[in-house]
Amino acid sequence: MTWSFLTPESHLLLTMSVVVLLGALAVVVPTIVALRRRTSTDALVWADQVRRDPAAAWAVDRVLRGIEASCAGAGVLFPGAVRISIGHTVRIDVASPTIAPPAPWTATPDGRTWSAPMWALQAVPLVGGAPVEFATAVPVGTREDETVVVDLRRVRGIVALRGEGAARAALLVRVVEQFTTAPWAAGTTVLEVGSPVGVGTAVTVHEAIAAVTADATPGLLVVSRVPAGADGRELARLLERPGGRWACIAAAPDPLARWTIAVRRDGTHVSDELGTLQWAALGRSVPVDPAAPVDGQVPADAREQA
Repeated sequence: MTWSFLTPESHLLLTMSVVVLLGALAVVVPTIVALRRRTSTDALVWADQVRRDPAAAWAVDRVLRGIEASCAGAGVLFPGAVRISIGHTVRIDVASPTIAPPAPWTATPDGRTWSAPMWALQAVPLVGGAPVEFATAVPVGTREDETVVVDLRRVRGIVALRGEGAARAALLVRVVEQFTTAPWAAGTTVLEVGSPVGVGTAVTVHEAIAAVTADATPGLLVVSRVPAGADGRELARLLERPGGRWACIAAAPDPLARWTIAVRRDGTHVSDELGTLQWAALGRSVPVDPAAPVDGQVPADAREQA
């Protein structure tokens, strides 16, 4: 049959074609969406079954001790590190620009980044035990063949998480677990307000602020959300002090945060300061309770802040 606008049969054929097309779209589009959604949630399904390789902590500890030993051997005062990328080359984003680093380090012209081949850093003779300088340093994710370590106190402010509650819980528990198991963080106090993880010592907001004010030991404060009003402003002010030894992570976003990290269900997190990193590659360092809810441990009040 030859199709024509003038024949009813042609109109019927066109109508049937449209119905078939719409029916196909009704099946195909939801299928594609479901597949994409299933892919994006896979990390939360399998990530907690991945255990952290003990050699990974050893490698980070060896690098941190090598950094301190290279400076001590040359009589150079280490300027502090905000971020350390550990791979075939070790790169340090230093807290204060320094253009004359000790061997085997070289600096960029502006002095903001030091770098050294891993093989050269391994040849540095170590001195003493775990360096106190890095008591609040923690691996926060991986990128290709690199592990990215952040010294949270050098952020000089609150690091806040946003995104789905289960994803934030997954990253937060991995960070806090490392403070309880990493050799360089053995002397680091971990306090919690609101018990977002349940690993550190539970304290009130005022007790937490008192500990940060005293600054007696290096410490990590984990809060379900940044305290409201004057308490939150005081906490932010204390963390911004030069030379302070405390760091703070909030399980929910807040305008007072210095950094905000968007945590995703696909196993990545994104921020202006760190770019895109894989949190799922960090693995868990403690056995997982099979009866624990998949949705993680971020409290309801924190989830409401997302």
